[in-house]
Amino acid sequence: MTVFIRLIFCLLLAFPAAALAAPPEVGQTMPALTLPVPQDQAGQEMLGVQGKTSFTLADLPGELVFIEVIGVYCPQCVKQSPGFKSLFNRLSKGKTKGRVAMLALAAGGNDAEIRQLASTGQYLFPIVSDPDYAAHKVLGEPLTPFTIICRPGGEVLYTHLGIVEDVDGLYQQIKALLDKG
Repeated sequence: MTVFIRLIFCLLLAFPAAALAAPPEVGQTMPALTLPVPQDQAGQEMLGVQGKTSFTLADLPGELVFIEVIGVYCPQCVKQSPGFKSLFNRLSKGKTKGRVAMLALAAGGNDAEIRQLASTGQYLFPIVSDPDYAAHKVLGEPLTPFTIICRPGGEVLYTHLGIVEDVDGLYQQIKALLDKG
């Protein structure tokens, strides 16, 4: 037993505490993220970050921030995208218009990969690159797709690992969160 305890202790010393961080959960505060602005002008305008080189969640317009952590080559993310395109279109109309800043964070995605992904039309909302996985690491290195909804101040209101099967239900949850204020 003593050998086992020593082994565990050595492993804990070998890995920094940040490596043990888990993805954000409901009720927690988002870790501080500084993200590069999207390459395309339309994405910059959607997020209200024109003229900047980077931004934080607090810089974003609206009452909620919707982040989908994706992998550029993730097959599950491809399956997810039609539902989130529909969600984006719904959130861009009526009483929800301008109230939710929606973006994809491409973990490991470089500028060329982001351009290619954007050209497919798979995402209607801005895609932000994270070529060195810096933001992904800060978020606890979640598998993809991983969806987070938070307030610009960082309060985590919703998380989901994997494909969101009930996009209409998610839309209703977002509307309810907006109604709460």
